[in-house]
Amino acid sequence: MTDLDRGPATGRGAAVIRRDDILPALSDEGTLSLEDILRHLRAWHVNTLETTASLRALRPRIGELAGQLESPAAAVEHLDLFVDWFDRAAADLERVVTALPDDVPRTHLDTLRQIASNAAAEQRRCLVFRDTWINRPLSYEQTRPLLSELARLTRDQLEEYRDLTVAAERLEGLAGPGGRPPPDRSRSLGRRALFTRWFDR
Repeated sequence: MTDLDRGPATGRGAAVIRRDDILPALSDEGTLSLEDILRHLRAWHVNTLETTASLRALRPRIGELAGQLESPAAAVEHLDLFVDWFDRAAADLERVVTALPDDVPRTHLDTLRQIASNAAAEQRRCLVFRDTWINRPLSYEQTRPLLSELARLTRDQLEEYRDLTVAAERLEGLAGPGGRPPPDRSRSLGRRALFTRWFDR
């Protein structure tokens, strides 16, 4: 096990919402409601914002340890790249959540799939950063926790996006070919329908 796998070392880890604890899970058999899927999408959005905030909190530490880091520029580049990446992902997720439950346009399903695909590709960058700057003897061992936290935050958030493809599939199945989710009957009844329901009891 590497330092990267040991979890937070600086006490600045993201306060994430564990989607594993959100029930029903996206992978559960049976039909999920639109609100079930929305809970997962909202968690993705919140976790992305938390991760970005945690990454920004590491930037002053990079400055403090710049004289001991073998390449402070590499650490700043990694941090800034993913702060920008996650900011854009958070904006995309917010747009999707805002569009629901009224509409499920194809472009939003494609957005979820694209985030997942791009995140899978970016994991390679995390591995390179880890192998280049962490998994070897360092001139100053006190810099390892900072570098490990930087790599862990980015890696964990990228892995979290993996199930966005499942969310897209669930939404697509729920919406059907018309691109709109089935109406919530409890909220869509008009006055005449409500009047009829009351007096048919």
